[in-house]
Amino acid sequence: MRKMTLRAYVDLLRLEDILRRHAFYFKAARSAIEIYLKLYDNPLTNESKQQEINSENLSAKELKKMLSKQRRAQKKAKLEEERKHAERERQQKNQKKKRDEEEEEASGLKEELIPEKLERVENPLEEAVKFLIPLKNLVADNIDTHLLAFEIYFRKGKFLLMLQSVKRAFAINSNNPWLHECLIRFSKSGKYKKGPYLHLCLFILKCLGISGAKMMYFLDKSRQEKAIAIATRLDETIKDKDVKTLIKVSEALLDGSFGNCSSQYEEYRMACHNLLPFTSAFLPAVNEVDSPNVALNHTANYDVLANEI
Repeated sequence: MRKMTLRAYVDLLRLEDILRRHAFYFKAARSAIEIYLKLYDNPLTNESKQQEINSENLSAKELKKMLSKQRRAQKKAKLEEERKHAERERQQKNQKKKRDEEEEEASGLKEELIPEKLERVENPLEEAVKFLIPLKNLVADNIDTHLLAFEIYFRKGKFLLMLQSVKRAFAINSNNPWLHECLIRFSKSGKYKKGPYLHLCLFILKCLGISGAKMMYFLDKSRQEKAIAIATRLDETIKDKDVKTLIKVSEALLDGSFGNCSSQYEEYRMACHNLLPFTSAFLPAVNEVDSPNVALNHTANYDVLANEI
């Protein structure tokens, strides 16, 4: 009986050692890292929050009422926080100093999970590194681990760690499109910053994917139209028209990967909406006036690409 109990306990210890290798943890950690990277690239401010409110289809009276309600909620939350702080200080004074120190060392003060505070962290990259370290230790055989590491170190300006990440990723899968993005960005940020990159661009254009299109614009801003034509192709020759790929392209059109291209994004969104009418990411805006659907001229885009290549 004792032997069976000991074996179960040993199995539990082994499970704790590899728990962060589980696929669910990897998926959650990757999502957290991507969120912190977006917060670093586009930090949230009070102005951005105000723009989100103004973007909704609200009347002046409703908007004023909403802002007033938010101010009252903030004031109430502040008073509640002050009350809790005073109560906490009163309790600490009634306890012995030695007991307080032992409790702080054992458990520490637990912070409340306030959404407004979590989305405005002081250093998003350091928070992303906390999720990256377990992946590097336990999931080093997954190429996404090293590519996520490159994205973090690229923003931190750590060239040796960037080189380490792309070398490890290259050893796993040298044909990964995301890896080629990282290689070009690493080369341009290093000592070859002013060199020609047409040979790299043509190499990536062989796959005619979203990664090649993004890097074409990254290397030469004058090729914006051709890069967008590559990314937004939806003709019969494109086989991977799954939802994830189409959403990835639409996000790239919005986040500045192709510069300012709001009109091209709207055309692409409407074309995807015609292709996948029940996908929420491609639904028209609430205040959008019903109008005939506008489709992309994919044949023209294909001709532009053929002439360019």
